[in-house]
Amino acid sequence: MVFIRQDHAKYLKNKGKKYLTLMTKPKEYYMTLAIIDGDVLLYMSIWGSDTLEEGKTKFKTTMKDVTNSLFTEDYVMAMGGPDNYRCDLYVDYKRSASRVKSKSTKPDWFDDLKSWTVEAYDGCIITDNCEADDMVRIWAVEAKAADIQHCVVTIDKDLDCIPGSHYNPRTKVIYQIEEEWANYFYWKQLLMGDSVDNIPGIMGIGPKKAEKILEGSKNKDEHVDRICREYHNAYGDNGFDHMLLNGKLLHIWRHINDHFVIKKEVYEAAIKG
Repeated sequence: MVFIRQDHAKYLKNKGKKYLTLMTKPKEYYMTLAIIDGDVLLYMSIWGSDTLEEGKTKFKTTMKDVTNSLFTEDYVMAMGGPDNYRCDLYVDYKRSASRVKSKSTKPDWFDDLKSWTVEAYDGCIITDNCEADDMVRIWAVEAKAADIQHCVVTIDKDLDCIPGSHYNPRTKVIYQIEEEWANYFYWKQLLMGDSVDNIPGIMGIGPKKAEKILEGSKNKDEHVDRICREYHNAYGDNGFDHMLLNGKLLHIWRHINDHFVIKKEVYEAAIKG
């Protein structure tokens, strides 16, 4: 059984809206709730498939593998829609060479497979002006607040900002992300950006240098202070704007319209310190 608000889901699909909210039933009614990055399953289904029917069959197999591996029938799943507010902020968002190549090799039945999936799986939605990642994190936050056992299903490292259980459907490995690591990973990304999504970060800062900058930093305030200073050192008077843009591109929502914010006075205090 899919523990989402079925009446709400039907209403939203009919109205063309793309947000679902978890039904907060008592936790004893839930198996583990699989919170699925549907884009991952979709791309796994087109690899090696020559026709739409083959893609459907592979999707069913992959989905069944996920639910069997997690010993559950309860899930919610999001797939990215045509609009994404990040593209309005930065014209080159997700226009890296690898992304462009991936899009150019999609089969002509790709959109048909996505449409079929939404119809075939009641717990699947297409997002509206955000990404599948955003809905996955929103659902994970809601599940945690409701004390519902849940597991994030993805191969996307960006979702390592979500603490708790994760399942990689490609490697079939279940692993845990600790809260401290999730927070550290989030702020580390703000320094180095994301080359896959074409988010610049600070020029010249990769994983090793980002780790060195944050070495010994114990909490969010210390992370922010160090990151502000790095943006100022790299971009001078434009540092705040660069940091704000990168933050908005990288930040994954915890609730609807949860955009990255840093106060100018916090930034200025950090660079003076």
